[in-house]
Amino acid sequence: MGVREVINPPDLWQSSGRSYSHVVKISNPSAIIFVAGLAGVGNDLAVVSDDIEDQTRATFELLAKELDAAGASLGDVADMTVYLKDIKNHAWPVRNVRTEFWDADDLPVSTMIEVREFAIEGMLVEIDAIAVT
Repeated sequence: MGVREVINPPDLWQSSGRSYSHVVKISNPSAIIFVAGLAGVGNDLAVVSDDIEDQTRATFELLAKELDAAGASLGDVADMTVYLKDIKNHAWPVRNVRTEFWDADDLPVSTMIEVREFAIEGMLVEIDAIAVT
């Protein structure tokens, strides 16, 4: 298993307050796992809720299940990209939910981007991830 190191240089802003780390370094990884974009939708492809926090929570729960199937966990996520329908109003709710799933001192790196549309109507968030074990 690889050795994971979270690096937040002291001369940069505190990224943990925004629920991500500046750098995640993995030494000697044994596996790299790429997870396609996920969203808070059920098996019927209907969104779980019209609430951004509910959708985000369901997305992270699905991510945990997919990682488990690959022999990894949320703690192995090194990088994630968060796509939002409304970054102005949804960035902080997503960040707040993310703190339910990761410790403040072990956050993955993350990029957050606003998009115009998603593949399924009603989606407010989609997340893809790279995990390393």
